[in-house]
Amino acid sequence: MNFYAQSAQKAGRRFINGPKYSCSSCTRRLYSSGAVKENDIVLLKHRSSSSAPIITNPLKPGGKVNLVLDSINHEDIIGKAKREVVVSRKRVLYRIHEPTLAEYTDNSPRLVTPIYSQDANLIVSLLDINPVPPGSQSAGEDKLEIFEAGTGHGALTLHLARAIHAANAPLPMLPEAALESESLDMGFKRVKLDTQEDTQSQEQKEVKLAYEEWRSKRRAVIHTLDTSEKHSAHAEMVVRNFRKGLYFPHIDFHVGKIEDYLSPRLIENGQQPFLDHAILDLPGTHDYLDIVGKALKPDGSLLVFCPSITQIIDCIKHVKERRLPFFLEQTVEVGGAVGVGGREWDVRRVKPRALLKAEGEESPESVPESGDDEGWQIVCRPKVGVRISGGGFVGHFRKIVEFPARNVK
Repeated sequence: MNFYAQSAQKAGRRFINGPKYSCSSCTRRLYSSGAVKENDIVLLKHRSSSSAPIITNPLKPGGKVNLVLDSINHEDIIGKAKREVVVSRKRVLYRIHEPTLAEYTDNSPRLVTPIYSQDANLIVSLLDINPVPPGSQSAGEDKLEIFEAGTGHGALTLHLARAIHAANAPLPMLPEAALESESLDMGFKRVKLDTQEDTQSQEQKEVKLAYEEWRSKRRAVIHTLDTSEKHSAHAEMVVRNFRKGLYFPHIDFHVGKIEDYLSPRLIENGQQPFLDHAILDLPGTHDYLDIVGKALKPDGSLLVFCPSITQIIDCIKHVKERRLPFFLEQTVEVGGAVGVGGREWDVRRVKPRALLKAEGEESPESVPESGDDEGWQIVCRPKVGVRISGGGFVGHFRKIVEFPARNVK
């Protein structure tokens, strides 16, 4: 008698056909076996190599997935279950997957280099967004607004939209016009919601009105702006194609300059700040700190994404020179090449110890902030003993109560 039978016999139970390691609920598949439908987007992974996965266009009859000297017909994918195998024209095997957000943003066609998923997750985590579902007791009436300048590929935009998704009420229905798109050599043809009224059925008009009413009642929204119409349109396509526009309604796309968007909003709001957080990913970041500072609420986060640490230093100098109400909480090095989590840098203004002794001060921390820049220097070095990665830098500033006016002698 084996161990399991002996244990069962001692417990007064009959033991039949050996031990049972799992119940029926545990033997179910851990993934969805739903069939792939028309207009779905799937991820194809080579079964026997580690080559980069392939993101398809929306699947349609007559369409093809173009590979290197090979192809796969869309009809061969439509109707198959997730994780089934599809065979290319040259008899190469690919497995069908539903792409995760990270896989989708990292592998979708691009016009500009995206912020890769591990870096986007880090940036979103720095904002510490905690959306409250509508109708809950802790849900307030204040609207959560996040401003992103530099839409680019739209990868960070999608991650931000996922972070606020729970704050908005369920969408009644998304108008078909909001999801229609046409791929033209990685370009994009915008389809406006204000299509001709005479070509719309009564049902379509009702759906559009319900959608616009829902948008007016959103409790959280991402405002993303880019100076390039082409890049903004492509990013909009990237957002709309993920899970059939799951996060698209939470985002407002804008094209133009930062001042052209924020200045009218400030006038409309009586010069009162209205942004909870802001992210700047564009050249000459320090030139926009003034206008963003006016639009950002106290205790709001401002993240500046820069390819060089010297640009973070320029922001620090600009904040000091202009006496802007910002405090640098941390500087983190990020990059898609190595690791995740980033490496924190020590970037701050100090006075050398020799100069402090000459002035009768004990430590750099005891020196009050003043308008006098004489003797101040910038410390710029990676902190020891933390995770290493490569790439750009994120400066995390916090909006503080504005400095009181000082009497100038």
